[in-house]
Amino acid sequence: MGAERNEIGPALDGLRVLDLTQVAAGPYSTMLLAFMGAEVIKVESCSRMDINRGRARPAPGDTRVYPGGEPGERPWNRAAHHVHRNINKLSVTLDLSAPRGKELFLDLARICDVLVENYRASVMDRLGLGYDAVSQANPQLIYVKISSQGDSGPERDYGSLGSTLEQTAGLASVTGYEGGPPLMTNETYPDPVVGILAFGALMAALRRRRATGRGCLVDLSQREVTSMLLGEAFLDYSANGRVAGTMGNRHWDMSPHGVYPCLGDDMWAAISVSAEDEWLGLCRCIGQPQLASDSRFQDLESRRRNQAELDQIISTWTLERDHYQVMHMLQAHGVPAGAVLKANETLADPHLEDRGFWDVVDHPEAGTYKQTTTPWILSKNPRLPAIAAAGLGEHNFQVFNGLLGLSPGEIDDLVESGIAGYTPSDGA
Repeated sequence: MGAERNEIGPALDGLRVLDLTQVAAGPYSTMLLAFMGAEVIKVESCSRMDINRGRARPAPGDTRVYPGGEPGERPWNRAAHHVHRNINKLSVTLDLSAPRGKELFLDLARICDVLVENYRASVMDRLGLGYDAVSQANPQLIYVKISSQGDSGPERDYGSLGSTLEQTAGLASVTGYEGGPPLMTNETYPDPVVGILAFGALMAALRRRRATGRGCLVDLSQREVTSMLLGEAFLDYSANGRVAGTMGNRHWDMSPHGVYPCLGDDMWAAISVSAEDEWLGLCRCIGQPQLASDSRFQDLESRRRNQAELDQIISTWTLERDHYQVMHMLQAHGVPAGAVLKANETLADPHLEDRGFWDVVDHPEAGTYKQTTTPWILSKNPRLPAIAAAGLGEHNFQVFNGLLGLSPGEIDDLVESGIAGYTPSDGA
Protein backbone atom coordinates (compact mmCIF):
# COMPACT_ATOMS: atom_id res chain seq x y z
CA MET A 1 0.00 0.00 0.00
CA GLY A 2 1.10 3.55 -0.64
CA ALA A 3 1.93 6.11 2.00
CA GLU A 4 -0.92 7.65 3.94
CA ARG A 5 -2.37 10.68 2.22
CA ASN A 6 -1.36 14.03 3.65
CA GLU A 7 -3.84 16.53 4.97
CA ILE A 8 -5.83 17.98 2.11
CA GLY A 9 -7.29 21.09 3.65
CA PRO A 10 -10.49 21.93 5.50
CA ALA A 11 -13.30 19.40 5.12
CA LEU A 12 -15.85 21.88 3.71
CA ASP A 13 -13.51 23.66 1.32
CA GLY A 14 -15.52 24.61 -1.80
CA LEU A 15 -18.87 24.83 0.01
CA ARG A 16 -20.47 28.27 -0.35
CA VAL A 17 -23.02 29.39 2.24
CA LEU A 18 -25.46 32.30 2.11
CA ASP A 19 -25.87 33.46 5.69
CA LEU A 20 -28.95 35.42 6.83
CA THR A 21 -28.57 34.60 10.50
CA GLN A 22 -28.67 36.80 13.57
CA VAL A 23 -28.51 36.66 17.38
CA ALA A 24 -26.93 33.28 18.29
CA ALA A 25 -28.34 29.98 16.98
CA GLY A 26 -27.84 30.79 13.32
CA PRO A 27 -24.50 32.63 13.66
CA TYR A 28 -23.04 29.73 15.68
CA SER A 29 -23.95 27.23 12.97
CA THR A 30 -22.45 29.31 10.15
CA MET A 31 -19.37 30.10 12.26
CA LEU A 32 -18.71 26.37 12.57
CA LEU A 33 -19.21 25.93 8.82
CA ALA A 34 -16.69 28.70 8.18
CA PHE A 35 -14.12 27.12 10.52
CA MET A 36 -14.43 23.90 8.53
CA GLY A 37 -13.59 25.72 5.31
CA ALA A 38 -16.94 26.86 3.90
CA GLU A 39 -17.09 30.28 2.24
CA VAL A 40 -19.76 32.02 4.30
CA ILE A 41 -21.32 35.18 2.84
CA LYS A 42 -23.26 37.00 5.54
CA VAL A 43 -26.00 39.21 4.09
CA GLU A 44 -26.73 42.10 6.42
CA SER A 45 -28.97 45.15 6.56
CA CYS A 46 -27.83 48.71 7.17
CA SER A 47 -31.25 49.63 8.54
CA ARG A 48 -31.85 46.61 10.80
CA MET A 49 -28.48 45.29 11.86
CA ASP A 50 -27.89 41.89 13.37
CA ILE A 51 -28.48 42.34 17.11
CA ASN A 52 -24.94 41.03 17.63
CA ARG A 53 -23.61 44.35 16.30
CA GLY A 54 -25.62 46.32 18.86
CA ARG A 55 -26.75 49.87 18.20
CA ALA A 56 -25.13 52.36 15.87
CA ARG A 57 -25.15 54.88 18.71
CA PRO A 58 -25.28 53.03 22.04
CA ALA A 59 -27.12 54.84 24.80
CA PRO A 60 -25.29 55.72 28.04
CA GLY A 61 -25.14 52.64 30.22
CA ASP A 62 -25.44 50.22 27.30
CA THR A 63 -24.65 46.79 28.73
CA ARG A 64 -22.98 45.33 25.65
CA VAL A 65 -19.34 44.36 25.93
CA TYR A 66 -16.85 46.50 24.01
CA PRO A 67 -13.04 46.31 24.10
CA GLY A 68 -11.79 48.61 26.82
CA GLY A 69 -15.39 49.29 27.77
CA GLU A 70 -15.65 51.85 24.97
CA PRO A 71 -18.04 51.60 21.98
CA GLY A 72 -15.61 53.61 19.80
CA GLU A 73 -16.39 55.42 16.58
CA ARG A 74 -17.90 52.33 14.92
CA PRO A 75 -19.39 50.28 17.74
CA TRP A 76 -21.21 48.00 15.31
CA ASN A 77 -17.84 46.54 14.34
CA ARG A 78 -16.56 46.21 17.95
CA ALA A 79 -19.40 44.58 19.89
CA ALA A 80 -18.28 41.36 21.57
CA HIS A 81 -21.11 39.16 20.29
CA HIS A 82 -20.34 40.21 16.73
CA VAL A 83 -16.57 39.69 16.83
CA HIS A 84 -17.10 36.27 18.45
CA ARG A 85 -20.01 34.81 16.46
CA ASN A 86 -19.20 36.17 13.01
CA ILE A 87 -15.61 35.01 12.78
CA ASN A 88 -14.34 33.82 9.35
CA LYS A 89 -17.28 35.27 7.39
CA LEU A 90 -17.63 37.73 4.53
CA SER A 91 -20.06 40.63 5.04
CA VAL A 92 -22.22 42.18 2.33
CA THR A 93 -25.16 44.52 2.76
CA LEU A 94 -28.42 44.34 0.83
CA ASP A 95 -31.85 45.87 1.27
CA LEU A 96 -34.01 42.78 0.70
CA SER A 97 -37.19 44.88 0.58
CA ALA A 98 -35.99 46.61 -2.61
CA PRO A 99 -36.55 44.87 -5.98
CA ARG A 100 -32.88 45.23 -6.94
CA GLY A 101 -31.86 43.86 -3.54
CA LYS A 102 -34.08 40.81 -4.10
CA GLU A 103 -32.59 40.28 -7.57
CA LEU A 104 -29.04 40.32 -6.26
CA PHE A 105 -29.96 38.03 -3.38
CA LEU A 106 -31.38 35.45 -5.81
CA ASP A 107 -28.25 35.84 -7.95
CA LEU A 108 -26.21 34.94 -4.87
CA ALA A 109 -28.52 32.01 -4.12
CA ARG A 110 -27.85 30.64 -7.61
CA ILE A 111 -24.12 30.33 -6.91
CA CYS A 112 -24.41 29.05 -3.33
CA ASP A 113 -24.79 25.52 -2.00
CA VAL A 114 -26.52 26.36 1.27
CA LEU A 115 -28.71 29.12 2.71
CA VAL A 116 -29.10 29.48 6.48
CA GLU A 117 -31.59 31.86 8.09
CA ASN A 118 -33.22 32.16 11.50
CA TYR A 119 -35.88 34.81 11.11
CA ARG A 120 -39.43 34.25 12.28
CA ALA A 121 -40.95 31.52 10.17
CA SER A 122 -42.90 33.75 7.75
CA VAL A 123 -40.40 36.60 7.25
CA MET A 124 -38.62 35.26 4.15
CA ASP A 125 -41.92 34.21 2.55
CA ARG A 126 -43.29 37.73 3.01
CA LEU A 127 -40.18 39.06 1.27
CA GLY A 128 -40.76 36.65 -1.60
CA LEU A 129 -37.47 34.93 -0.79
CA GLY A 130 -38.66 31.82 1.04
CA TYR A 131 -37.78 28.24 0.22
CA ASP A 132 -40.10 27.95 -2.78
CA ALA A 133 -38.66 31.05 -4.47
CA VAL A 134 -35.04 30.28 -3.67
CA SER A 135 -35.26 26.60 -4.67
CA GLN A 136 -36.81 27.63 -7.97
CA ALA A 137 -33.76 29.82 -8.60
CA ASN A 138 -31.39 27.02 -7.50
CA PRO A 139 -32.91 23.51 -7.19
CA GLN A 140 -29.66 22.19 -5.69
CA LEU A 141 -29.57 24.66 -2.81
CA ILE A 142 -30.12 23.37 0.72
CA TYR A 143 -32.24 25.83 2.69
CA VAL A 144 -31.66 25.58 6.47
CA LYS A 145 -34.53 27.32 8.24
CA ILE A 146 -33.95 27.78 11.97
CA SER A 147 -36.97 29.21 13.76
CA SER A 148 -38.12 29.27 17.34
CA GLN A 149 -41.25 27.16 16.80
CA GLY A 150 -40.68 25.43 13.45
CA ASP A 151 -42.14 26.11 9.99
CA SER A 152 -45.63 24.79 10.82
CA GLY A 153 -48.10 24.69 13.69
CA PRO A 154 -50.33 27.32 15.32
CA GLU A 155 -47.40 29.15 16.96
CA ARG A 156 -45.31 29.21 13.78
CA ASP A 157 -44.87 32.99 13.78
CA TYR A 158 -44.08 33.43 17.47
CA GLY A 159 -40.74 35.05 18.15
CA SER A 160 -38.40 33.92 20.89
CA LEU A 161 -34.97 34.26 22.37
CA GLY A 162 -33.01 31.50 24.05
CA SER A 163 -34.21 32.75 27.43
CA THR A 164 -37.89 32.32 26.53
CA LEU A 165 -37.30 29.01 24.78
CA GLU A 166 -35.90 27.58 28.01
CA GLN A 167 -39.34 28.16 29.46
CA THR A 168 -41.57 27.06 26.58
CA ALA A 169 -39.53 23.94 25.86
CA GLY A 170 -39.79 22.82 29.49
CA LEU A 171 -36.12 23.18 30.39
CA ALA A 172 -36.71 25.86 33.04
CA SER A 173 -39.18 23.61 34.86
CA VAL A 174 -36.27 21.50 36.11
CA THR A 175 -33.71 24.26 36.74
CA GLY A 176 -33.71 26.16 39.99
CA TYR A 177 -33.86 25.42 43.69
CA GLU A 178 -36.36 22.99 45.14
CA GLY A 179 -39.62 24.77 45.84
CA GLY A 180 -38.47 27.92 44.05
CA PRO A 181 -39.45 29.52 40.72
CA PRO A 182 -37.95 28.44 37.38
CA LEU A 183 -34.51 29.90 36.73
CA MET A 184 -32.99 30.94 33.41
CA THR A 185 -29.40 30.13 32.56
CA ASN A 186 -28.92 33.71 31.26
CA GLU A 187 -26.62 32.35 28.55
CA THR A 188 -29.32 31.73 25.90
CA TYR A 189 -28.58 28.04 26.41
CA PRO A 190 -30.78 26.71 23.58
CA ASP A 191 -29.06 28.89 20.98
CA PRO A 192 -25.57 27.34 20.79
CA VAL A 193 -27.05 23.84 21.18
CA VAL A 194 -29.30 24.48 18.18
CA GLY A 195 -26.40 25.99 16.24
CA ILE A 196 -24.34 22.82 16.65
CA LEU A 197 -27.30 20.59 15.78
CA ALA A 198 -28.01 22.68 12.66
CA PHE A 199 -24.48 21.90 11.51
CA GLY A 200 -25.24 18.19 11.84
CA ALA A 201 -28.61 18.42 10.08
CA LEU A 202 -26.93 20.17 7.17
CA MET A 203 -24.40 17.35 6.84
CA ALA A 204 -27.31 14.89 6.41
CA ALA A 205 -28.89 17.15 3.77
CA LEU A 206 -25.57 17.43 1.90
CA ARG A 207 -25.28 13.65 1.85
CA ARG A 208 -28.83 13.42 0.45
CA ARG A 209 -27.96 15.96 -2.24
CA ARG A 210 -24.91 13.96 -3.23
CA ALA A 211 -27.18 10.99 -3.84
CA THR A 212 -30.09 12.80 -5.52
CA GLY A 213 -28.63 15.99 -6.99
CA ARG A 214 -31.44 17.96 -5.32
CA GLY A 215 -31.55 20.40 -2.45
CA CYS A 216 -34.17 20.44 0.29
CA LEU A 217 -35.63 22.44 3.17
CA VAL A 218 -34.23 21.71 6.62
CA ASP A 219 -36.97 22.80 9.05
CA LEU A 220 -35.31 23.15 12.46
CA SER A 221 -37.30 24.14 15.54
CA GLN A 222 -35.32 25.59 18.45
CA ARG A 223 -38.16 24.70 20.80
CA GLU A 224 -38.10 21.07 19.77
CA VAL A 225 -34.33 20.79 20.05
CA THR A 226 -34.49 22.17 23.58
CA SER A 227 -37.31 19.79 24.55
CA MET A 228 -35.18 16.88 23.36
CA LEU A 229 -32.87 17.55 26.32
CA LEU A 230 -35.65 16.49 28.69
CA GLY A 231 -36.27 12.96 27.46
CA GLU A 232 -36.02 11.40 30.91
CA ALA A 233 -38.56 13.82 32.40
CA PHE A 234 -41.01 13.21 29.55
CA LEU A 235 -40.66 9.44 29.83
CA ASP A 236 -41.18 9.54 33.59
CA TYR A 237 -44.43 11.43 33.18
CA SER A 238 -45.59 9.36 30.22
CA ALA A 239 -44.90 6.06 31.95
CA ASN A 240 -45.37 6.93 35.63
CA GLY A 241 -47.44 10.10 35.79
CA ARG A 242 -44.70 11.96 37.70
CA VAL A 243 -43.94 15.60 36.87
CA ALA A 244 -40.27 16.48 37.21
CA GLY A 245 -39.53 19.50 39.36
CA THR A 246 -36.61 21.61 40.50
CA MET A 247 -33.93 20.07 42.69
CA GLY A 248 -31.22 22.69 42.84
CA ASN A 249 -27.89 20.86 42.58
CA ARG A 250 -29.33 17.54 43.73
CA HIS A 251 -30.12 14.61 41.43
CA TRP A 252 -32.65 11.79 41.69
CA ASP A 253 -30.18 9.15 40.48
CA MET A 254 -26.85 10.35 41.88
CA SER A 255 -25.53 11.10 45.35
CA PRO A 256 -23.42 12.90 46.34
CA HIS A 257 -24.18 15.37 43.58
CA GLY A 258 -23.48 19.08 43.71
CA VAL A 259 -20.85 21.82 43.88
CA TYR A 260 -18.57 22.06 46.88
CA PRO A 261 -16.59 25.05 48.22
CA CYS A 262 -12.84 24.93 47.75
CA LEU A 263 -9.78 26.82 48.97
CA GLY A 264 -9.86 30.45 47.89
CA ASP A 265 -12.45 33.13 47.31
CA ASP A 266 -15.56 31.80 45.55
CA MET A 267 -13.85 28.64 44.29
CA TRP A 268 -15.85 25.46 43.73
CA ALA A 269 -15.68 21.93 42.41
CA ALA A 270 -18.49 19.77 41.05
CA ILE A 271 -18.83 16.13 42.13
CA SER A 272 -21.28 13.58 40.72
CA VAL A 273 -21.37 9.97 42.00
CA SER A 274 -23.53 7.58 39.97
CA ALA A 275 -22.13 4.16 40.89
CA GLU A 276 -20.96 2.32 43.99
CA ASP A 277 -17.38 2.00 42.81
CA GLU A 278 -17.28 5.80 42.43
CA TRP A 279 -18.62 6.16 45.96
CA LEU A 280 -15.92 3.85 47.30
CA GLY A 281 -13.32 5.85 45.37
CA LEU A 282 -14.55 9.10 46.90
CA CYS A 283 -14.40 7.64 50.42
CA ARG A 284 -10.80 6.53 49.88
CA CYS A 285 -9.81 9.84 48.27
CA ILE A 286 -11.01 11.99 51.15
CA GLY A 287 -9.35 9.68 53.67
CA GLN A 288 -12.56 8.30 55.17
CA PRO A 289 -12.96 4.73 53.88
CA GLN A 290 -15.21 3.94 56.86
CA LEU A 291 -17.98 6.04 55.29
CA ALA A 292 -18.57 3.25 52.78
CA SER A 293 -19.92 1.02 55.55
CA ASP A 294 -21.71 3.81 57.44
CA SER A 295 -25.44 2.98 57.56
CA ARG A 296 -26.26 6.60 56.70
CA PHE A 297 -24.49 6.31 53.34
CA GLN A 298 -24.47 2.60 52.50
CA ASP A 299 -26.48 2.91 49.28
CA LEU A 300 -27.90 5.54 46.92
CA GLU A 301 -31.20 5.93 48.73
CA SER A 302 -29.59 6.38 52.14
CA ARG A 303 -27.09 8.88 50.72
CA ARG A 304 -29.95 10.85 49.18
CA ARG A 305 -31.82 10.92 52.51
CA ASN A 306 -28.72 12.12 54.32
CA GLN A 307 -27.12 14.23 51.61
CA ALA A 308 -27.05 17.42 53.70
CA GLU A 309 -24.88 15.64 56.28
CA LEU A 310 -22.78 14.05 53.54
CA ASP A 311 -22.29 17.41 51.81
CA GLN A 312 -20.88 18.82 55.04
CA ILE A 313 -18.35 15.99 55.32
CA ILE A 314 -17.22 16.44 51.71
CA SER A 315 -17.07 20.25 52.05
CA THR A 316 -14.76 19.97 55.04
CA TRP A 317 -12.32 18.12 52.78
CA THR A 318 -12.73 20.30 49.65
CA LEU A 319 -12.31 23.55 51.61
CA GLU A 320 -8.69 22.60 52.32
CA ARG A 321 -7.82 22.17 48.64
CA ASP A 322 -7.64 24.12 45.41
CA HIS A 323 -10.52 23.35 43.02
CA TYR A 324 -8.12 21.92 40.42
CA GLN A 325 -6.55 19.75 43.10
CA VAL A 326 -9.98 18.45 44.13
CA MET A 327 -10.74 17.54 40.52
CA HIS A 328 -7.41 15.81 39.86
CA MET A 329 -7.43 13.86 43.13
CA LEU A 330 -10.98 12.59 42.70
CA GLN A 331 -10.47 11.75 39.03
CA ALA A 332 -7.42 9.68 40.05
CA HIS A 333 -9.81 7.60 42.19
CA GLY A 334 -12.35 7.17 39.37
CA VAL A 335 -14.76 9.83 40.63
CA PRO A 336 -16.41 12.22 38.10
CA ALA A 337 -15.41 15.67 39.30
CA GLY A 338 -14.62 19.00 37.69
CA ALA A 339 -13.22 22.34 38.77
CA VAL A 340 -15.77 25.15 38.39
CA LEU A 341 -13.83 27.53 36.16
CA LYS A 342 -14.41 31.25 35.72
CA ALA A 343 -13.90 32.89 32.32
CA ASN A 344 -10.28 33.86 33.06
CA GLU A 345 -9.47 30.32 34.15
CA THR A 346 -11.14 28.76 31.12
CA LEU A 347 -9.10 31.00 28.81
CA ALA A 348 -5.89 29.81 30.47
CA ASP A 349 -6.90 26.18 31.04
CA PRO A 350 -3.98 23.90 30.11
CA HIS A 351 -6.20 21.14 28.72
CA LEU A 352 -7.95 23.47 26.25
CA GLU A 353 -4.60 25.01 25.33
CA ASP A 354 -3.16 21.57 24.63
CA ARG A 355 -6.06 20.73 22.29
CA GLY A 356 -5.71 23.99 20.37
CA PHE A 357 -9.25 25.10 21.21
CA TRP A 358 -8.32 28.79 21.20
CA ASP A 359 -7.07 31.06 18.45
CA VAL A 360 -5.65 34.51 19.00
CA VAL A 361 -7.40 37.05 16.75
CA ASP A 362 -6.10 40.47 15.84
CA HIS A 363 -9.20 42.51 15.01
CA PRO A 364 -8.58 45.88 13.33
CA GLU A 365 -11.10 47.64 15.59
CA ALA A 366 -11.61 45.35 18.56
CA GLY A 367 -7.93 44.61 19.20
CA THR A 368 -6.38 41.26 20.11
CA TYR A 369 -8.43 38.62 21.89
CA LYS A 370 -8.83 34.85 22.29
CA GLN A 371 -11.46 33.15 20.15
CA THR A 372 -13.11 29.76 20.53
CA THR A 373 -12.79 27.48 17.50
CA THR A 374 -14.55 24.13 16.98
CA PRO A 375 -15.43 21.56 19.66
CA TRP A 376 -14.12 18.77 17.43
CA ILE A 377 -10.94 17.84 15.55
CA LEU A 378 -10.76 16.00 12.22
CA SER A 379 -7.50 14.07 12.09
CA LYS A 380 -6.96 14.53 8.32
CA ASN A 381 -8.66 17.88 7.69
CA PRO A 382 -7.52 20.89 9.69
CA ARG A 383 -9.90 23.69 10.47
CA LEU A 384 -9.20 27.19 9.25
CA PRO A 385 -7.51 29.65 11.61
CA ALA A 386 -9.77 32.31 13.06
CA ILE A 387 -10.09 35.37 10.79
CA ALA A 388 -11.44 38.55 12.38
CA ALA A 389 -15.16 39.25 12.04
CA ALA A 390 -15.87 41.56 9.12
CA GLY A 391 -16.89 45.18 9.26
CA LEU A 392 -20.38 45.97 8.03
CA GLY A 393 -20.41 45.54 4.24
CA GLU A 394 -16.65 45.02 4.19
CA HIS A 395 -16.83 42.54 1.30
CA ASN A 396 -19.39 44.28 -0.88
CA PHE A 397 -16.94 44.79 -3.72
CA GLN A 398 -15.36 41.35 -3.41
CA VAL A 399 -18.73 39.59 -3.64
CA PHE A 400 -20.67 41.87 -5.98
CA ASN A 401 -17.78 42.30 -8.39
CA GLY A 402 -15.87 39.06 -7.98
CA LEU A 403 -18.82 36.66 -7.77
CA LEU A 404 -21.70 38.49 -9.48
CA GLY A 405 -19.70 40.49 -12.02
CA LEU A 406 -21.06 43.95 -11.11
CA SER A 407 -18.91 46.86 -12.23
CA PRO A 408 -17.50 49.37 -9.75
CA GLY A 409 -20.03 51.91 -11.05
CA GLU A 410 -22.93 49.52 -10.46
CA ILE A 411 -21.73 48.91 -6.92
CA ASP A 412 -21.47 52.65 -6.32
CA ASP A 413 -25.07 52.97 -7.54
CA LEU A 414 -26.17 50.34 -5.02
CA VAL A 415 -24.57 52.34 -2.22
CA GLU A 416 -25.98 55.67 -3.41
CA SER A 417 -29.49 54.24 -3.64
CA GLY A 418 -29.26 52.69 -0.14
CA ILE A 419 -29.54 49.09 -1.38
CA ALA A 420 -26.02 48.41 -0.09
CA GLY A 421 -23.78 50.32 2.29
CA TYR A 422 -21.01 50.34 4.85
CA THR A 423 -22.54 52.19 7.80
CA PRO A 424 -25.83 51.82 9.67
CA SER A 425 -28.66 54.05 8.58
CA ASP A 426 -30.32 56.48 10.98
CA GLY A 427 -32.13 54.66 13.76
CA ALA A 428 -30.28 51.36 13.37
